[in-house]
Amino acid sequence: MKNLITIGIFLVFLGMILIIISSLQGQKANVKGAGVVFLGPIPILGFGNDKKILYFLIALGILIFVLFEVLRRN
Repeated sequence: MKNLITIGIFLVFLGMILIIISSLQGQKANVKGAGVVFLGPIPILGFGNDKKILYFLIALGILIFVLFEVLRRN
């Protein structure tokens, strides 16, 4: 267990270093993204700057909600 915590901390710091290095390069990128907020098991809010990704995440959120309800009843 102690090794997993050490590996996790190392990966977090490695990710932060990679983000800093990529931000120092100064290249502009066209980034698209979206997100869905869950309140308990229910998806309540979707946001993003790309409609295709947003619709996919909303559908995925509904699917996760349905799976949660089906598995909870068993």
